[in-house]
Amino acid sequence: MHPSQVYDLIYFILSRLRSISFFLCASYLTLLAGFAKTQPISTATARRLIKEFELVKSDTIRVNDQLVLGNYYLKKTLNPRKDLDSALLLATQAYALSLRLKFVKGLENASVLKGKIYIKQRNTAPAIRLANTLKDTSRIKLLIELGTNYLRPTFTQKAKRDSAMLLFQQAERISMKIGDQKWIEESQSMIGTAYLLGKDWQNGKAVFSKVIEARQRAGDKAGEINALLRLATTTFCDDCRENLIALEKALLLARQIGNPAQEMIILMEMGYEYFQLNEGDTREVEQKALQVLAIQKKFGFKPLNQAYRALAETSVYKMPGEYGYLSNAYYLLSDVSQAKGDLNQKLFYVLEVVKSIENSGLHDELDYTYYKLGNAYYELGRFDKSMEYHQKSLELSHKKGQLFIQVGLATRMAMTLLRQGKASEALAMLRNITGKNMTYAYEDNLLLAQTFGACYKALKQNKLAEKYYLESVEWSKETTSYFQYMAWRSISQFYVTSGQYKKADIYLNRLLAAPSTKIIPSHQIEVQLMSFKVDSAQGNYPDAIRHYQKYQALNDSIFNERKSKQISQLSIQYETEKKDQDLKLKQQAIQLLTEQSQLQQNQLEQAATLRNGVIAGAILLILLLVLGFSSYRLKQQNNRLLEAKQIEINRKNHSLELIVQEKDHLLIDKEQLLKDKDHLLEEREWMLMEMHHRVKNNLQIISSLLHSQGSFLKDKVALSAIRESQNRVHAMALIHQKLYQTNRLSSVPMVTYVKEIVDYLINSFNMAETVHKEISVAPIDLDVTFAVPLGLILNEAVTNSLKYAFPGGRTGTLQIEFIEEGNRTYRLVIGDNGIGFPADLNPSKSRTLGMSLIRGLSEQIDGILHISQQNGVQISLTFVEEKNVRVQA
Repeated sequence: MHPSQVYDLIYFILSRLRSISFFLCASYLTLLAGFAKTQPISTATARRLIKEFELVKSDTIRVNDQLVLGNYYLKKTLNPRKDLDSALLLATQAYALSLRLKFVKGLENASVLKGKIYIKQRNTAPAIRLANTLKDTSRIKLLIELGTNYLRPTFTQKAKRDSAMLLFQQAERISMKIGDQKWIEESQSMIGTAYLLGKDWQNGKAVFSKVIEARQRAGDKAGEINALLRLATTTFCDDCRENLIALEKALLLARQIGNPAQEMIILMEMGYEYFQLNEGDTREVEQKALQVLAIQKKFGFKPLNQAYRALAETSVYKMPGEYGYLSNAYYLLSDVSQAKGDLNQKLFYVLEVVKSIENSGLHDELDYTYYKLGNAYYELGRFDKSMEYHQKSLELSHKKGQLFIQVGLATRMAMTLLRQGKASEALAMLRNITGKNMTYAYEDNLLLAQTFGACYKALKQNKLAEKYYLESVEWSKETTSYFQYMAWRSISQFYVTSGQYKKADIYLNRLLAAPSTKIIPSHQIEVQLMSFKVDSAQGNYPDAIRHYQKYQALNDSIFNERKSKQISQLSIQYETEKKDQDLKLKQQAIQLLTEQSQLQQNQLEQAATLRNGVIAGAILLILLLVLGFSSYRLKQQNNRLLEAKQIEINRKNHSLELIVQEKDHLLIDKEQLLKDKDHLLEEREWMLMEMHHRVKNNLQIISSLLHSQGSFLKDKVALSAIRESQNRVHAMALIHQKLYQTNRLSSVPMVTYVKEIVDYLINSFNMAETVHKEISVAPIDLDVTFAVPLGLILNEAVTNSLKYAFPGGRTGTLQIEFIEEGNRTYRLVIGDNGIGFPADLNPSKSRTLGMSLIRGLSEQIDGILHISQQNGVQISLTFVEEKNVRVQA
């Protein structure tokens, strides 16, 4: 073989190997990005993705990784303000990169992610604007996210479920329009959920039935099970019979398709529903728990754990961590034991969960389990052990970057700190939680308010304590009876310990009147003891003695010396087993180190072999170089020819360089022109704002002149005409004021505009005390070419109502509604419940100035005007916002 051929062969092989290595790296990163999109990622995975950004050569993969990380930060709850800022930065970067790459899917996903971040930041205005710019499924997703945000209250504000319902219904209409069955059913599920949270079971069930029937027609039994579970687990219940009917259907389907995970979680939920329904009779509950335990022992607890997480992800009211009680059969058995008053047996079952999870190696699942274990020790008065395991739960949450059981863990830790005399620390912990301005369930707000009350009570600030306890009672009105009893018990404790026995007596009587089966035994003990103290303080000694006897009987049945010893034995047994397990782990570690040492020895031997191979390769390379040198002289002649060609190429390259320099000059000129263009645009915007300001000032001068002219008039008709003209000028001036004050050049925010016009007119007629206003205006920004005619129509209609609808100081209601009906179609309705038009007046033929203006302005915007007389006068105007508006000649 000729030496030059040998060279070519070596070069070909090396180039192929390099290409294959690049291909394998790119394929690995693509698979990694695809996996990250579909799976929740851990903190370690997120950090690794950040480090690997520089290695990723594919821009679309970078977009996907940015979106994955953005969603990761979105779901973190440990430091929400910082994390949401990080999520927004990543979403913005993903959007900019997608825009440069013309990556449509990336643009849609980045926009939806930005909307979700705005919503979680409690900044709904930009989220609504963003939703209006999106199309099809992306808009539906954001509308549902907006509605979901309104379903839960904050610590200071109640939920806005009517607003949520409107958004879900809008999502349903869009889904039907595009024919997307998946989002039709999801929208309907959210509508049903809103009804259920509003305690409207009939309508909620009816809407969910549509989803269930759709899954039946599709032959999708798994989807039918999911719909039934969402129906039955949305919120807490007092009368759980309807929930049990849905769960029975789901159980039958789960057994038909042979899904043990679904069967277990349905049986678990049925057990908890029977808790509420059977009023303390735990036999049915225990039967369900044992059925689940039998399946769990056969398949392990992992399938049930996965099923509960899938159900928790669909939750829109309760936080995902609140579904942890469904993740293991022993949790249900522990709650059965607590209902029976056997707290040491409860501790035994929770310790069984801890051991099974620790033995499985799934230590990330222990955050909820340690929380439950801490609660069990708290109920037993072992506050040191309670705080130890609650701290372990908190540490695991910190590693994950989010508080899995946020309010429950915080309030229980705060109460433990209070027991340890650390009231200031407890208060700081609560303020940290509520300071994040997150949404909670009503039950969470109740717990937070109670714990705030307990902190201030411990700090001897009784007025503040009473305020928060009363807030907890108020929050409890939105919940089931179980939480109401909890609120009554806490405020009773406060009033008794602060010596306010009459106030305590009110809530204690409510608790004593409640079914005893609805209150767990340990809480019944407290109620009887407090009743004894209140009756003793008020001199009601016979009742006091009766309450004390009940207290003593209950206390003896639950807490006795034998059970206390059993509790200690259980703790010692668990700690002993844990130490044995740690010893085994150490032995395994020693064995692993020995194996690693042997592996290192093998690696050293392999390194020696590799070194020898390298030496042999070097010798081979030298031989190849010698062969190559012999071909050197043959290439000399070819090189001379190549040099001549190179001179010609250099000449052409020089010409190209001159062309490139000229191009660079042109680009510099282009950049200067673009800067000049931006400067002109800024001047144009400033001039438009100044123009709106001056127009507004001129209109105000006209209004002032009219006012001054009116002060010299004696004729009431002329004075009325002057005042009406002044109101019309004010309506137009208000638009220009909005335009320059809000930095908008061509759109007017109708919410504030309509309200300010109506308030101005009512005050100008001095009818604020006799006329009640009801204003419902959607958050719409309307083009100024439509806002001016609409403001004048509103001015004329409201003026007509105020002048004629309520004669002689008659009281009444003025109603204004402005909504978007879809596809940029809007409807304005102005009505009153006054005396109506005179019998001989036909509004469609009336030649008065006000009616003529209303008809003329309606025609100007191509609107459909309808005037009716039912319980007063109603004027309805429907129009479509288009770019071109006809101007009256």
